[in-house]
Amino acid sequence: MTRPEKPGLLGIGRVEAEELTLTDGLEWLRLRLGRFVRGGIYLLAGQPGIGKSTLAIQLALDLGRQGQKTLYILTEQSREELAQRARLIMTGWPSGDTDAALSRVEPEEGVYDIETLPSFLMHQIMNPSGKHHGTTCIIIDSIQGHGLPSTASKKYRQLYEFARQCKSAGITVILVAHVTKRGDIAGPKDLEHNVDCVLVMRKAMAYRPLFVPKNRFGPAVLKPVPLQMDRSTTALAVAPHSDAVSTVARSYLGRDPILPEVQAAVSLPTYGTRGRITAPGLPRKEIEQLANCISQIPDMDIGDLDYSIHCRLPGERRYRGILGLPLTIALIASYLQKDVPAHHIYLGEIDLLRKVREVPEDLITHLWEAIEADEIRKPLRLFLPPESASLIRETTADVTVMTCKRLEDAVYGTWPELAAGGAR
Repeated sequence: MTRPEKPGLLGIGRVEAEELTLTDGLEWLRLRLGRFVRGGIYLLAGQPGIGKSTLAIQLALDLGRQGQKTLYILTEQSREELAQRARLIMTGWPSGDTDAALSRVEPEEGVYDIETLPSFLMHQIMNPSGKHHGTTCIIIDSIQGHGLPSTASKKYRQLYEFARQCKSAGITVILVAHVTKRGDIAGPKDLEHNVDCVLVMRKAMAYRPLFVPKNRFGPAVLKPVPLQMDRSTTALAVAPHSDAVSTVARSYLGRDPILPEVQAAVSLPTYGTRGRITAPGLPRKEIEQLANCISQIPDMDIGDLDYSIHCRLPGERRYRGILGLPLTIALIASYLQKDVPAHHIYLGEIDLLRKVREVPEDLITHLWEAIEADEIRKPLRLFLPPESASLIRETTADVTVMTCKRLEDAVYGTWPELAAGGAR
């Protein structure tokens, strides 16, 4: 007599997705994703030139050196450009690994319309006699490469069907996508619902913060993972400062032994929502203006994020415009996950064009008198607008002055390594 089946979900066994192994060079990515899954559908989005293709080819090469075959469908660059980038990334690799990786990444320039992807999959990949049979991973770089509008619902449905068939066949898919001027992923909203994992790259000067707002195979990563591009190989890796969390910038408001502090935290908003500002007791419009100023800095994309700001002001003092410079530095520090040195003092109001405006002369006089009287612990580095910096008649080895005409001067003076340049 046959044993009756267990009712409902009780009768459904657990299915473990097979993991695709990544080598030590991409261990940082595996740790953030939880698992890189065979048959997983991944959406990688970001602005042009931000490093999406670099990360995609890194994954393909990493799989290739382990014997896995990747089909790289090109819609925006040539196969020669892809090969050149791949060889640059592999600078320093053993020659055997280089040859193995290159031989297993197959470029394909013949897919002119994503509407043909299901047919292409059946004839060229699933067919045992197909040109790309045996493919483990497919990268489409990018899905908007031929000018695909978000309203092309029929074409996107074919893309979803292609992804569904790949998932059933255990083929991993990486879809590279653009973002709009507002920072949203280009395409219809259901694009994000039809993938297993969403990775979003943003700009932050020489860094590329990576977010994972959706992940069916592991935890979402809403805290930015700052990536840095190797200047010789262009390969992406986690920046060495990624564990720094301090976001406190100090200032000066007058005769008081306690220096005012501006504390800030920046994070990705909850998936599917817009960013918000939490700044109790502070002028919201001014905070929005300062956030907009930061976004105007070349290679800095800090829009549509959550901002949490707190000012610790001595006595009964209230927020003043001259705290604009330390506030923006604290916001940038949190976004980059970098520390602000405790001996830095920032003074200056930021105008609409990011110029640092002068502060009252008597405040600079009081500041210097407090320094000479050892009321403020040394060493010190003062960040001041030019007019205010000129009032400091002399400095010592323990006190230096950084002249800041614009917000960028304070940023690069605080973190000189940011001036080295950005990622591609």
